[in-house]
Amino acid sequence: MSATARIVPEVPKPGEIIPLLIDTDAANEIDDLYAVTLAFAAPDRFDIVGFVATHFAAKAGPESTQQSYDVLLELFEAADVKGRYPLFRGGHPIRYPRTPEDSEGARFIIEAARRYSPENPLWVVVLGAASNIASALLLAPDIGPNIRVLFHGRSEETWPEKTRQFNVYGDIIAVQTLLTSNVPLAWFDTGTRLCADMQTTEQNLSPIGRIGKYLHEYRYREGYFQRPDKGFFDLGDIAWLIDPSLCDASVINAPALQRWMDFQQTDKFGKILHVGNIRPEATWQLFYDRLHRHFLR
Repeated sequence: MSATARIVPEVPKPGEIIPLLIDTDAANEIDDLYAVTLAFAAPDRFDIVGFVATHFAAKAGPESTQQSYDVLLELFEAADVKGRYPLFRGGHPIRYPRTPEDSEGARFIIEAARRYSPENPLWVVVLGAASNIASALLLAPDIGPNIRVLFHGRSEETWPEKTRQFNVYGDIIAVQTLLTSNVPLAWFDTGTRLCADMQTTEQNLSPIGRIGKYLHEYRYREGYFQRPDKGFFDLGDIAWLIDPSLCDASVINAPALQRWMDFQQTDKFGKILHVGNIRPEATWQLFYDRLHRHFLR
């Protein structure tokens, strides 16, 4: 397939259902838990087909996938969705170009993608390293047109010269694979200003049943989770899929990613969607409104 044939993702119109698969390093950061909970709270927008737990090996090593898996089970319990969604473990970071890391998570992505089509695609939201989606594409290139990948690559202060994003650093080869493939790709490059202090989440979250109490009290697990400027970056990805007016999006040439995380601007790899400039107040309002509506019924 030529670069000119690469599909640019379009978020479905309000009122349309989005088939959704979330790949997350949930134990790495608190924001993943808020993002996943928002997805639970939007059944009128998402048909959630399952989850893949992924590593944050750049910080925690090979056991980090299991840590993410365990935290997701915790979250499922708190949200009263235990046993409702498939959950699989992903693989290790990709070691060599064009050589996938096989895993049950990558195989789940492939199996799920083959149930969809270019006309009715599966959205794969990647909130951690891109190891599993990249491996799935290397194992089964035919799934590309059937999916839309939303990758959290937020490094808005250095775009478009370079990236400093932890998710990119966690598997550079995987991100190189995404950018140079023909998979329809949305690069989520915003969310830095999605901050909330402890008083705000105590007032707004703690009253929302078991899940609200869990999300607020999770902040006590790490000192920096409690900082008033703590970012909840990944929340933006899910919020944008619910309401695309929360961010600005533009069609750009897919850049190539260099080994040291610099971008090389090129027109060789077709067009992708670049998502930026999130509106924090409206995003938080969406989050709280959705949780109140869904979990306090």
